[in-house]
Amino acid sequence: MRVKFDDNIGTETIECWGITIHLLKSILFGKTEEERKKRIKEIISEKLLEILPKIEKRYGYIEEVRVSLASAWTRYYVFKLECSGENKNVFALNLLSPNSPLKSFKKFEKTIKDIAKKFSENIAMPLYISDDVLLQEWVEGKLLSDFKDGDILVDEENAKKCIPLTSSFLYRLKKAGYVYTPWDDYEVVLKNNKIILLDVTRFVKRNLKEEEFFEFYYGVPFTAPEIIKPHPENPAHRLYWRGVDDKDYFGTDRKEYLRLFFLGVAKECESFEEFKRVCGNVIKDAEGLWREVFRKFR
Repeated sequence: MRVKFDDNIGTETIECWGITIHLLKSILFGKTEEERKKRIKEIISEKLLEILPKIEKRYGYIEEVRVSLASAWTRYYVFKLECSGENKNVFALNLLSPNSPLKSFKKFEKTIKDIAKKFSENIAMPLYISDDVLLQEWVEGKLLSDFKDGDILVDEENAKKCIPLTSSFLYRLKKAGYVYTPWDDYEVVLKNNKIILLDVTRFVKRNLKEEEFFEFYYGVPFTAPEIIKPHPENPAHRLYWRGVDDKDYFGTDRKEYLRLFFLGVAKECESFEEFKRVCGNVIKDAEGLWREVFRKFR
């Protein structure tokens, strides 16, 4: 079997929100690009010996694996594995970053398996879990972070579609006794009119009350613009002349955001009384919105 590594595995930058992000030095696999490439090749080559037999048992024999870096953050790196042989398949190989705050993927195994059982259509399905490696299916779709160019939203019409899809799923998650935190739009994909969450280590057992739901998730599904700050060494971290407005935070104007957010929630509520508890005093015409949902979906 051949293993080919892309040149990008040793990079110290990634692309997100339409800009170049410099990785923290503390999470790099070496000081120089060559050091990082060498170390990553060694680690992944070793891990493939552990993982590939399990992949082949399920998907058929593999003749070649192409490895490239998909993303890298404080918690872990994500490598894209393109496997060819008896079949062609693509996987996401998550590898703990140096100095990662996560000590082991195994810590999340029980929760991950429960979530996979209950919400298989809304997560990147896990295939193998060890202490420092998590293998998942590769999800092709549009990252929600790709709706941004820097701190500016660039596709409002499609971004608006993500709001009720997200609040609807998160409310179903709440009913199952879970929350998803912290929220980052680069960990969420829109595919076939579904919201798919990539980072399965962010599910947390918590009995969130109906009255707490809106405040807990206010602002999802898009990361707030202020996360992007000027960087003295990177002109790509630029400030925009027009500043930001509501749609750069919410995907649309604030009033429409609230309507779409609660529209998604209403679809999952069993009664108007339950829906009212979620809404609280946030929206004035909860009854009108409930009737709209009833006409469209029930």
